[in-house]
Amino acid sequence: MVLKIDNSGVIPVAKLIGEWRATDAQEYENELHPLVAEAGAKLIIDLGKLEMIDSSGLAALISVVTHARLSNAQVVLVAPSAFVGGVFEVTRLDHWLDICRTLDEAARKLGVD
Repeated sequence: MVLKIDNSGVIPVAKLIGEWRATDAQEYENELHPLVAEAGAKLIIDLGKLEMIDSSGLAALISVVTHARLSNAQVVLVAPSAFVGGVFEVTRLDHWLDICRTLDEAARKLGVD
């Protein structure tokens, strides 16, 4: 998997590309945690190009969102691929995660116009 972090806007956007497997989970979790470590931090995670996520990748994603919530930070996921969206539905995480269809919708959800 490839993780690209764009800090050029008001809110950082982490774009996940490829397949998030056990071999990548810890490394990318470690890169995402600092982005939500401070109270008030906001992060958008773009899942549009994430083709697959296994249980370790899912656990890492849940860890990042949980860490954000404990830090009074916010994470919004954007445009999960059909496979990833299906995983969220089957696990019922779609009811727990903040998921938007577009980057603009995510920015509005995070209070940025």
